[in-house]
Amino acid sequence: MDTYLLIRYFKCAVTPEEEQEVQQWLADDPDGSRAREFNDVHTLYIGMVLYGESEKSSSLPAPEALSSGAGSGTFRNSHVRRLISGAAAAAVVAVVAVFSSVISFRAAEEKLASMTQVIRVPAGKSMELVLSDGTTMWLNSGTEIEYPAVFSGKDRTVHLISGEAMFDVARDEDRLFRVETFASVISVLGTKFNVAVDTETGSFSAALLRGAVKVRSLLPGNDSEYLLRPNEMIRTDGDGFTMSRISDAGSVECWTKGLVDVAGVPFDELMRKFELLFDVDIIIEREEMPVIRYTWGKIRVSEGLDHALGVLSKASDFSWERNFETGAVIIR
Repeated sequence: MDTYLLIRYFKCAVTPEEEQEVQQWLADDPDGSRAREFNDVHTLYIGMVLYGESEKSSSLPAPEALSSGAGSGTFRNSHVRRLISGAAAAAVVAVVAVFSSVISFRAAEEKLASMTQVIRVPAGKSMELVLSDGTTMWLNSGTEIEYPAVFSGKDRTVHLISGEAMFDVARDEDRLFRVETFASVISVLGTKFNVAVDTETGSFSAALLRGAVKVRSLLPGNDSEYLLRPNEMIRTDGDGFTMSRISDAGSVECWTKGLVDVAGVPFDELMRKFELLFDVDIIIEREEMPVIRYTWGKIRVSEGLDHALGVLSKASDFSWERNFETGAVIIR
C-alpha cells in the first residue's frame, strides 16, 4: 500500500473510494503483514504530527528577553543581573525549552486524540489491529468501529457501532478503557472480553474471559450497572439485561480463529452471522425456525457456506437451495 495514501487516510483527507481501498486492503490480510504495515505507518504519522508541533515551538525567547524589559524589580536591579551567570541563563532557557516541549507535545496529543478513525470490516473478512496504547482488538465480519488516532492522557474510549469485537486491553492504572455501544458503556483497566452489537435487532452481549469489567446500561429507563467476573456473560433481554455463566470459554473467542460456534445459538441469529461471514443473502421461507440439536460444535469458516449448512442440516430439519439469479440462499 502507498505510504502517502495511508498518511492521508490517518489525516482524514481521502476520498470515499480511497477510504474503501484502504479498508479492503487491510481486510485482505491472511498473514497479518498488512496490519503491521498499517500500524507502522500510523506510528510514523503520529511522529510527524508530534515533530511538526515541536518545530512550531522551537523558536524560544533569548536569555536577555527573560531578564529585561518590563520584568520584576529584581531583574531590573543591576547587581542581581550581574549575578546571573551564563550557565544560569542557559538553565533558564533549558527550563523554558522543556516547558514548551511539554506544552507542544500535549497539544499534539490532544490534536491526534480528536482525530477519529472509522474501520468497517467487509463481509467475509476479519482483521486484527493494535491501538496506540498497546491494546489488541479483533474485528469480525461486518463490524464498524470508531476510535481516535491516539488516546489522550485522560481517556481511552472506542465506539463499537455494530458487529463483534474482541479486546485484549493493555493495563493502565490511570486510564480506564471504555467501549461505548448503543446499549451500554463497558469500563475496564486491563482484561480480555468480547462484545457483540446488532443495531437492527437491538441485541447486545458482552462476555468476559479475564479480569473484570463494569457494564453501565444506556437503555431508556434503565440506569443499572453490572460487574462481570471471568466466564460471565451479559446480554440484552427486553428492556434490561440478564447475566449468565459461560460453560465453554472457547466458544466466545473461537471466531478469532476462523470458527463459528453453533451450539445453543438460535437459527435466525446463526443465519445472520453466516450472511456476514460468507457475504451472502439468506432468506428463511419457513413459518417456524429450525432447531439445531447440537449441544457442542464449531464450524470452520474456510470450508464454505455449503459445508456449514450441510453440517447443520444433519442436526435439524431444513433444506436449502441457491437462487442463481440473485445469489441468495433460500432456507426451507
